[in-house]
Amino acid sequence: MIILGIDPGTAETGLGVIEVVDGKIKLLHHACIKTKIADTKPARLEFIFEEVGKTVDQFGAEILAIEQLFFNTNAKSSSAVGQAMGAVMLAAAKRKIPVVEYSPLAIKKNLTGYGWAKKPQLQAAVRKILKIRKIPRPQHAADALAVAICHYLCHDQAFRSK
Repeated sequence: MIILGIDPGTAETGLGVIEVVDGKIKLLHHACIKTKIADTKPARLEFIFEEVGKTVDQFGAEILAIEQLFFNTNAKSSSAVGQAMGAVMLAAAKRKIPVVEYSPLAIKKNLTGYGWAKKPQLQAAVRKILKIRKIPRPQHAADALAVAICHYLCHDQAFRSK
């Protein structure tokens, strides 16, 4: 199974692609889609849509896992993230790829065992689970990998019992 994880944002959207074969997780790709602040909002959303679509096509993603919108006090920021999520979901829908959403709390709990884990704990868990030497960079890409891993962990009891 090939899972594309997404950490959505208008300025930067993290991408993380993993492959799971016989219960083993393999890192295939991680990157960050960076839009130009000078571009119009529609142009930025179109760019996110196109780049997510290219990633789905390039790696043959079978499912897209995305971090749910975390409502904070900044309504403008929340609105922009929601718009980016829409562009991502549309890219998946156009390719008939199922989309699943996970809350930040669920992602942290599934990877670290603690829903209020700090960013360094989550990144260390990503590195350990993927059996790689360094924490993936940029940060949004590491977060996207966490979303993809969370989807796998939520659906694989054999891995969770180890």
